[in-house]
Amino acid sequence: MISQNDKTYIFFSAMELTVKRCNEIISHFGCADNVLSALLDGDSFLVDFFNTDYEKFKSKLLSFSFETLEQYFLNKHVGYITIESSLYPQQLKQLDEPPYILYYIGDLSLLSTKNIAIVGSRTPTFYGREITDLFAKTLVKNDFTIVSGLSTGVDKIAHETALKENGKTIAVLGNGFQHMYPKSNINLAREIAKKGLLITEYYPTFQARNYSFPMRNRIIAGLSCGVLLTEAAKKSGSLHTKNFALELGIDVFSVPGNITSTKSEGTNNIIKYGHAQMVTSPNDILEQYGIKPTKVKKEKIELNFDENKIYSILKDGEKSFDEIQYKTNISVQSLNTYLTTMQIRGIIKKLPGNYYTI
Repeated sequence: MISQNDKTYIFFSAMELTVKRCNEIISHFGCADNVLSALLDGDSFLVDFFNTDYEKFKSKLLSFSFETLEQYFLNKHVGYITIESSLYPQQLKQLDEPPYILYYIGDLSLLSTKNIAIVGSRTPTFYGREITDLFAKTLVKNDFTIVSGLSTGVDKIAHETALKENGKTIAVLGNGFQHMYPKSNINLAREIAKKGLLITEYYPTFQARNYSFPMRNRIIAGLSCGVLLTEAAKKSGSLHTKNFALELGIDVFSVPGNITSTKSEGTNNIIKYGHAQMVTSPNDILEQYGIKPTKVKKEKIELNFDENKIYSILKDGEKSFDEIQYKTNISVQSLNTYLTTMQIRGIIKKLPGNYYTI
């Protein structure tokens, strides 16, 4: 049964009351227990506080069914914690405006695991995708829970890699559970709900808005011991997460990118101006936390003479088909066959523009 104290926070979130305004009300009354009854009784402070919205709030409260909501929570496996709960993450409270309620679906115990955030571009380059997958995979194998925002691009890759590696992941949403965003990630959200944790400060019927994503980012930082940006443009929204991390005094890591790529301008800049620690390997992060990397046994790659020539050339970096053909002197037909079979075996990858890389 929902306590009177919790009803206050739930109702305020349903009415989309800001953290600042909620704090003002709770501070005035000293606790949340009697706020709703005071609202119905026409308390002078609340009448003045809500001003022209007072009647709207009172009318909404009179028709608000906590019994129906409780049944919804039960049917959809939704839980919640308020800022007064012992389960509420202490680091979140250090924010200027910590969320006063968090709704969740999934394993709430993940809030107390070794969490690290991975954020970045919604439209990463091939480099950004590969780097995100590499770092997420290594961190998961070393018992980190991956925190991100369930957006497209880097967020999605980080979540998917964690699940693929049988690890844990937390998705912080900028929407309520009845309006998942983006819709393209609904199936991913369902999988995270089963194997990880979905969490949001927004009431179930809340639809994502422009301001809700930067607000979401403060929670991503607040749940993590560090924030990693794998690829981000100069004005990337992921830089908000970096700012909240700095506010909390937690680690910020950034992977350097191509200096001519606008997609790496943000990540390069925060390294340049000392806002982040440059990392060129996942082991750099593990060392920061005194973790000895889990050794992964590498499978021996069996190559014939011509395949070995191709592999040796690609060790120096990505090469075009023409360059590989010129340096190996393998016939075009044979080279096509070798490149195809090496891709199928997972030894090399084909890049846009008919380029190849290990």
